[in-house]
Amino acid sequence: MTRLHYGVAALLSIVVGWFVFDGVSSLVGLPAFYAQLGVPADEVPWVALWIGVIQPVVFFLAGIAIGHRRPLAQFTLVLITALAVSAAARLTIIAVATGSITLVG
Repeated sequence: MTRLHYGVAALLSIVVGWFVFDGVSSLVGLPAFYAQLGVPADEVPWVALWIGVIQPVVFFLAGIAIGHRRPLAQFTLVLITALAVSAAARLTIIAVATGSITLVG
């Protein structure tokens, strides 16, 4: 990998950091929100919350592993695709986590 590859990876890792921050804030905030609603602690979708924290990093590292020997443009596209898949999976996780509220109420 060249310096440009590292630069692109570092730049796009900011988005991954945002996804991880969002996952951690959901991991911390959603159980407290459920408690305010009177939802029992065993109803909290812990697996979905932890996946929301771990999954962006795993997808980004997979993108780096897949694209590290490719030219810069292809490497960038692989990482952007990994971010897009991560965002789509994140929306699915949010739907699963908030869908449990409607099942309770």
